[in-house]
Amino acid sequence: MQVVATKLLIPPDRPGTVMRTRLLRLLDVIPAHPVTLVTAPAGFGKTTLVSAWLRDFAGRAAWLTLDEDDDVPGRFLEHLVTALAASRTLLDSGTASTPAVMTELVNELVGAERVLVLDDVDVLAEPENLDALTFLVEHCPPGVHLVLLGRTEPDLPLARWRGRGLLAEVGATQLRFTPDEAAGLLTAVAGREVDVATVGELNRRAEGWAAALQLLGIGLRDGTAAAPSVRLRPGNRYVLDYLAEEVVGRQPAEVREFLLRTSVLETLTPALCDAVTGRSDSGRVIRDLERANLFLTPVDDAGQWHRYHGLFADYLRGELAPEVAVECHARAARWFSAQGMPAETIRHAVPGHELGLAVATVREQAEDQVRRGELATLLSWLNRLPEDEVRAHPDLAGFKGWLLYLAGHADEAEAYAAIADAGMGPDAPVLDRAMLRTFQAYLALTHGRPADAAGLATAALDLLGDSTSFFRAAALGVLGQARRLTGDRRGAIEVLRQAVRLGQRSANPLSALEATGYLAPLLYVQGRLREAILLCRDALRAHGGAPMAGLAEVPLGTLLYERDELAEARTHLVDGIARCEQLGTTSYTLLGLRTLARLHHASGRVDAGFEALLAARRQADAAEDYRRARLVVATIAELHLRSGNPTAAEQALDEITRDQPSSSDYEQLTRARLLIARGSPTAALDVLGVIEDRARAEGRDGSLVAILVVSALARRGEPARELLARAVEIAAPDGYRRTFLDEGPALVPLVKEVRATAPEFVTDLLSRSRGAPAGPARGSELRTVEGVGVVETLTETQRRILGLIATGMSNQQVADKLFITVGTTKWHLNQIFGRLQARNRTEAVARARELNLL
Repeated sequence: MQVVATKLLIPPDRPGTVMRTRLLRLLDVIPAHPVTLVTAPAGFGKTTLVSAWLRDFAGRAAWLTLDEDDDVPGRFLEHLVTALAASRTLLDSGTASTPAVMTELVNELVGAERVLVLDDVDVLAEPENLDALTFLVEHCPPGVHLVLLGRTEPDLPLARWRGRGLLAEVGATQLRFTPDEAAGLLTAVAGREVDVATVGELNRRAEGWAAALQLLGIGLRDGTAAAPSVRLRPGNRYVLDYLAEEVVGRQPAEVREFLLRTSVLETLTPALCDAVTGRSDSGRVIRDLERANLFLTPVDDAGQWHRYHGLFADYLRGELAPEVAVECHARAARWFSAQGMPAETIRHAVPGHELGLAVATVREQAEDQVRRGELATLLSWLNRLPEDEVRAHPDLAGFKGWLLYLAGHADEAEAYAAIADAGMGPDAPVLDRAMLRTFQAYLALTHGRPADAAGLATAALDLLGDSTSFFRAAALGVLGQARRLTGDRRGAIEVLRQAVRLGQRSANPLSALEATGYLAPLLYVQGRLREAILLCRDALRAHGGAPMAGLAEVPLGTLLYERDELAEARTHLVDGIARCEQLGTTSYTLLGLRTLARLHHASGRVDAGFEALLAARRQADAAEDYRRARLVVATIAELHLRSGNPTAAEQALDEITRDQPSSSDYEQLTRARLLIARGSPTAALDVLGVIEDRARAEGRDGSLVAILVVSALARRGEPARELLARAVEIAAPDGYRRTFLDEGPALVPLVKEVRATAPEFVTDLLSRSRGAPAGPARGSELRTVEGVGVVETLTETQRRILGLIATGMSNQQVADKLFITVGTTKWHLNQIFGRLQARNRTEAVARARELNLL
């Protein structure tokens, strides 16, 4: 993703800027802290002050201006790395999840001297982005300093930073102009000396507000001034209207028209302004406005791009006739379209009533955006379109539904699929019909209908022929998954290999990684663990920088767990889970959490294991994914068995097998282990015999390892030794280890008796068994939440909300207290419930008190 260059430019000096020596000296001593926060309402001179201070940091300063479109996981990370001129390998490597990149970024900055300014940092609200910034502040190397600029305090753990001495602050009180500074500003704007009495009166009325002083200076220059009774306060709309009318009203008609029409633009450049106004001399007008100090600020050193002061732009937009605003937006949209700038095109096309252009732009860019993993960007474009427009175009409805499905919004996805299916006739473009059939195949898998999914995927492939379209690779991927679930594993492997090759050949990382994620577990159960690991590693080397790399990283972590390479497995699982949650791929998130739970247990962190499974169960229930929810519950039963609690294990298994018998090898293995624990080995062997016959018929040697191991535990004497020797014989070449180690001490005597089958492998197993944790460290992970994060990931706002709901406040009362919407309050509550493993307010408050958060 390309970062807009103007967002990285330090605002240049403006003519007539007043040097505020006292504040520059204050900033000079502040870098003893890792972060400085500068907050004040618009027009207080935050940007001007800090950009002037940075002149002494030539070659060491970086600037990033943020807007709401940057508050997307992955995009903020891209901008941050680019602004700091850090190595691109941070994003292109196979460990490019947010936690991994932030760790590598901090490591790379060690020994560097750098100042980074984040302007408008208060637009950040996405928890992943706030977490990334928090990590950077709390692990900031000594030579690096962050300056955060915003109108309000960002949703960061400021109280914690204050307490730890990490934070220095500059607020409106310090930024208010002193009489001497006000005299300098008024003199510069008015173009003449202003007497002390007048300066004192105007600064008193402006209360040191730079924007108001600038407006008053223009009034002095032009022979006008604010009424004596007017008090100038930040955000005072009456004052702004009065002064702006005086400024704009005294301009020639053509200048007024230029100001109003170009106010619809975020940034201005002559060619764009010519297109919007119909003029051919916008460059001259911009230069005249800049010389007149009419609230126009350059955003690049070349002076090609400018922006209006925010308050002035707000005023102008309020004065622009609605029908003229529509025309101006339409002209801007057409200009941006000609420049190949799709995001800006759509941003202006919708308010410009150029819906045809907006739709055409989305259609033109859709497949490329998906190929590059910009799913959130594409969904944001679709969300900008009027809902009626999306529903009126079956292809757009299908695309939106598919993206919502990937983002974990299954119910909404189903609704859009129905709209697309009803509106898409046989004469619709082939690509659109193939896209819809592929999307419907995904939905069929989610609802446990693999045969239907296979039929839909095959129909999509018939439509696409030999195309290299993204949807051909995606259809092959879902067909492979469907074949696996119908028992045709060999056919699944063949189809998935095609999908991987096509995804790689057509520069389609999403399909290549998704097919890899399906193929690797198939190879594992076939007894080809080593090949499966290499497949995942190759995929991450090729596509590790893609946002969807978690699709290969979670399977890799699972495979490495089986090899008992726990440290590397945990890294890949944690990073992969974070990426898959960002992408919204529930199936991979659940696989990752299940394996992470088993890893926690193997490492002696029993509570952390169960917490990861509780998180997995909530996600499975929310996604209404019954098949995977059963696997989560079966894993809960397995951990209970490993913890020596067969009663709890039996209760868990009864919950999922009461109404429908299991067809899953994993569930049946867990049931067999329970029967052995209950002293019923014969019944266990009956269960195991069925799945052993099935595994042999399908050539699943990898599955046979676990079946034979558990069967050995159910027998005695020579039959047990024969079964275990066969398991060791299959497992040794590729290193299937946890299948043996997870059965615990009961298996050790038997393993010793089959040492001759594979001496080095068995010796290694016994050594690893002796090195295992002596017992579970119950409660040792009390502050671990969902197995992958910590309670400290709660934002400052979420901590405040916790405190308020503990007093009994309703959502509306909390929203009113914090000046946020009820919807935002509910969103934060859902985040709190997830991170605290709570189902409701009462549990959240109780959990918070248990963790000393209240």
